[in-house]
Amino acid sequence: MTADRKKWIGLALALLPLLLAAGLYLLLPYFPGFTETVVTGGVFRALSVPFGWLISWLPFSLTEVLVVLGIPAALVWLVVGIIRAGRRKRWFPLIKTVCWILSVGLLLYMLLHGVNFYRRPVAEIMDLTVTAHSTDDLAALAMQMAANAEKERQALSENADGTVAVAVKLTDAGEGFAVLDDHYPFLWGATNRVKRVLLSHYWSYTGITGMYFPLLAEANVNTDQPAWCIPFTACHELAHTRGFAREDECNFLGYLAAVSHPDAAYRYSGYYMGYIYCNNALYALDPDKAATVSTTVSEGMRRDLIAQSAYWQQFEGPVQDVSDAVNDGFITSQGVPDGVYSYGRCVDLLLAWETRGKN
Repeated sequence: MTADRKKWIGLALALLPLLLAAGLYLLLPYFPGFTETVVTGGVFRALSVPFGWLISWLPFSLTEVLVVLGIPAALVWLVVGIIRAGRRKRWFPLIKTVCWILSVGLLLYMLLHGVNFYRRPVAEIMDLTVTAHSTDDLAALAMQMAANAEKERQALSENADGTVAVAVKLTDAGEGFAVLDDHYPFLWGATNRVKRVLLSHYWSYTGITGMYFPLLAEANVNTDQPAWCIPFTACHELAHTRGFAREDECNFLGYLAAVSHPDAAYRYSGYYMGYIYCNNALYALDPDKAATVSTTVSEGMRRDLIAQSAYWQQFEGPVQDVSDAVNDGFITSQGVPDGVYSYGRCVDLLLAWETRGKN
C-alpha cells in the first residue's frame, strides 16, 4: 500500500464518526419509537448516566474550566500546529487530527444529547392530551400559579428590599425528580448535583440562566440571577440529564420537579416561573386579560417580578442579541422550527397537565 493511499484511508477513518452522527441526525426523526427505546433508553443512558454521576461529584463546574482554560489552550495548539505545518509543508497530519477531534466530538454530542430531540414527545410518554384552550383557561391557570406561588412564599423570609430570601442548595436539586421517579420511572437519573458557574455575572450578558454541557453530562446554573429563579433553572438543567433535549419539555419537567421538591424555595421558584410562562403566553393572545391577571399577584411576588426584570435589563445589549441568535439557530437546527420561542410552549404541557382527566 502506498503512503498516499494510507493517508487517505486514515482521513476516511477520521470522518467515520462524523458520517455516523450525520446518519443519526437524518434518520432518527423518522423513528421516534426506536430512538426512545434503543438510543435514549439504551445507548444514551449507558454512556451518560454513569459518566454524569462521576462528574457531578466534582465541587466545581468542569464546563467552566474548559471554557476558560480549554478553549484558549485549543486555539494556541491550533495556531502552533498551523505554524509548524506551514514550516514543514506537511498539512495532512494536522488536518487528520482536527478531523478526528471534530468528528468524534460531533458523534459524542449526538449520542449524549442530540438524539434526545427525536425521542417520543413527553406528552405522549406521560399520556397527556395537548389541545387548544381558551384564554379563560390560560388566565385561570396563571392565577392559580400565582396563588400557589404566594402560598409557598409565605413559608420563606424576605430580604431588606422586600424580595424573597432564598438559600439554594444545588446539591439537593434532584430531590424533586426523586419524588417524580416513583410515578414516572423514565425520569430516573443519577446526576443530582447542579454546578454553580463562578463567572455567572459575566455570563448574564448572554441572557443565559443555565446550560447542560452534553460532552460532560454536566448541568450548570447561572447563580448571579435572582436567587428565587435558580431552583427552577437547576431543575430544568437536570431534565436534560434525564434524556430530554427539547427546551419546552425541560421547562415542563423542571416545573414538575420544582413543585414536587420538599424545599419551599424550590416549590416557590417552580410556581413563580410557571406564572411567568402562563401570563406571558396570555399576554401574546389577550394583553388586557393578562393585565387583569397581573393585578391578582401579591405585593411580595410583584416585588420579585420587578427585581427580576431590573436585573436582566442591565445586561441588555449586543452580546445578548448574538447569544439569542446563536441559541435560536442551534435549536432550529435540531428540528424545532420555532427556535427559542419553543421555550414558551411548555404552557401547552402545563395546561394539559392541569386538565388531565377533566376532558
